[in-house]
Amino acid sequence: MMKYDLVIAGGGAAGLAAAASFIKELNKDGAKVCVLEKNDALGRKINATGGGRCNLTNEACPGKDMTIDFFRSIGIEVYRDSEGRYYPYTNKASDVTKALVDALGGVEVKCGFEIKVISRLKAAGDESETAEAGDMGNFMITGMFRESPDKAPSMEMVFADNVLMSMGGKAGPQYGTTGDGYTIARTLGHTVTRVFPILTGIECKADGVDFAGLKGVRAKGTVILNKDGEPIVRDTGEIQFTEDGISGICVFNLTPHIKADKWENFEDALKRYSITVDLAPDFTGEQLAGRGGSFGILTEKLAEALEGTDIKNWQLDITGIKGWRDAQATFGGVAVDEIDMETMESRLVPGLYFAGEIIDAQGPCGGFNLQNAWETGIKAAKAIADRRSED
Repeated sequence: MMKYDLVIAGGGAAGLAAAASFIKELNKDGAKVCVLEKNDALGRKINATGGGRCNLTNEACPGKDMTIDFFRSIGIEVYRDSEGRYYPYTNKASDVTKALVDALGGVEVKCGFEIKVISRLKAAGDESETAEAGDMGNFMITGMFRESPDKAPSMEMVFADNVLMSMGGKAGPQYGTTGDGYTIARTLGHTVTRVFPILTGIECKADGVDFAGLKGVRAKGTVILNKDGEPIVRDTGEIQFTEDGISGICVFNLTPHIKADKWENFEDALKRYSITVDLAPDFTGEQLAGRGGSFGILTEKLAEALEGTDIKNWQLDITGIKGWRDAQATFGGVAVDEIDMETMESRLVPGLYFAGEIIDAQGPCGGFNLQNAWETGIKAAKAIADRRSED
């Protein structure tokens, strides 16, 4: 059984940023830090972000300078594209992961450690908890540890003064993010708001249109999400047609607004939403009326499929949202009013911190969600280091 000053539960974007920050920039006194990761390698989901390029942050993010400075401090140069998105100069997400891992000098890493329980140990004079803390710190983390692929897992416990929960959400379960942290957060007294997959494709139907026949077609357009017949949000960009609906960044950015009310069934909620598509956003109705058809604005295939349709006011019924495997992010999570968002410490459990997608804080496509991961991880590391220096 090992005792650490800080255990980081989850070796993804937020956890690695926290570990690298704590060790490289903030740790002055040789604190013991351990990262527990369920997968057999760190940063698996980072490697898949941004189409393998890793959209680190965005010009519109208030904390972007902190993120850029952090990555430059660990050897990653960045550049900004014409739409304000920042990428590593090498355009390789795996290089970002390598730099983060290389910056973990002095951090113990246990891959293959699936956390089952995080228990708060009883502090002196606190009769409400269940075990004596003694010299073992404030928390006990229990899980199944597989030291190597050829060995059977065994139960293991580690102890810590501080715990950072950076276990991710539910989006991308193929990368290990299966919502484990939500159950653990609840057992520690935290509220977890209802979660939905977001930043993903939308399944649709429209009169007379065979979406399967349009799979792979792309078109510039404006998409408008309606709720109860009223427009609530719009975005413009490239629309990609799939076998059962539409996709693309502009479509992804509608999905955080498609949600059920507190006691509402999600399938029933979907019936309240629809999409209006303008496939000729740069043309007026009068200009279209003077043309012989939509071919030349739309591809031949799409023009034929939508013959007789008002392409500036195409109505789609929503039949579903792509699931967790296709989603880039999670809507919902640990309630932000239970977290000090400056230090990322729990307002309910001293010494417990949160960072990244496990928190109920989301943004659109374009680097906003990775910015949240880096920023909250770095904030938590700084707060823990500052408290140690005060003690």
